[in-house]
Amino acid sequence: MGVKGAVIGALAGAALLGSATASADRMDEIRDGGTLKIAVYNDFAPYSCVGLERDLTGVDVELANALGESLGVNVELFGFSAADSMDADLERLMDEERDDSWRDDYFPDRAPDLMMHVPIDPVFAARNPEYEFTAGYFHEAMAVLYDREQLGELPAVVNTPDPFIGERIGVEMYTLSYVFLTNGFDGRLRETTVNHKSVVEAVESLLKGDVSAVMAPRGELHAALATFPEVEGSFGMSGLDDLFRTDRVRSAWDVGVALQSGNPALQEAVEQAMADLIEDGTVAEIFGYYGIAWTAARGETSANGAMPAGDGPAGVARQGLDRSRVCRATVPAGLY
Repeated sequence: MGVKGAVIGALAGAALLGSATASADRMDEIRDGGTLKIAVYNDFAPYSCVGLERDLTGVDVELANALGESLGVNVELFGFSAADSMDADLERLMDEERDDSWRDDYFPDRAPDLMMHVPIDPVFAARNPEYEFTAGYFHEAMAVLYDREQLGELPAVVNTPDPFIGERIGVEMYTLSYVFLTNGFDGRLRETTVNHKSVVEAVESLLKGDVSAVMAPRGELHAALATFPEVEGSFGMSGLDDLFRTDRVRSAWDVGVALQSGNPALQEAVEQAMADLIEDGTVAEIFGYYGIAWTAARGETSANGAMPAGDGPAGVARQGLDRSRVCRATVPAGLY
């Protein structure tokens, strides 16, 4: 299912993250050892992935390193592949006292202190009191990137599938967009949904004129479009708001970090460091490196609001990513 399926699961219901609690504040150990251990996905472009040079790259990787610098400690990153749900993914935050015979080589001594890119959702948090979901640094929202020549000018927020009836719509398989396009709206969009291995591949199909639009989280669309140094044509981006909302799944959510409860000093330090990085513009700058027009966490997940403006087509902050910031698994053939 992958990380995107895991995020869907986190937003849709409770995750059993474990019952272990910290016996002492982890911040004391971090200060003594001088190292903050942070877990990131290694297959979640553009937030964290294995790059062309086979090292970890992405928004969350650079942000994790910035957190460590702000806190005055070294950062040890642990890249891992997503399991079938966020339940399993977040078990990596278990403390070292549990049986660790299942652990892989990425976690040789003790569990990470933080995990990046976890949805901050009130229902999810209420059902998992053993963990804190905090330090929100981004507001994500479902969106559609579309060809204006094919679909015309769509409103800033689209709340009906009508503009897409009969149009070929690209989507990454087994994601929230895929579920809605193939199972929602009484099946009216199912036959014209075109599956792709990644959002980048779907956007490449859009640029070639093989599909009229691509549905995905806004940040992923921005970064996928920015992967291409030159874009010909006129493309727009609209929020999907209530089009992608049910009683169990939200169309927009804040993204932050997760840590075990019972570590108030660590939580306070991370929250303050993240606030400082937001205040001085570091977070927005990091997102901009990947073509993403950054939107601050809002403390609620009820609506998309307007798509933020950017310098490039469809609000993209830049075109043509630096080689060091390109994900190896999703790079289009012939580029970089």
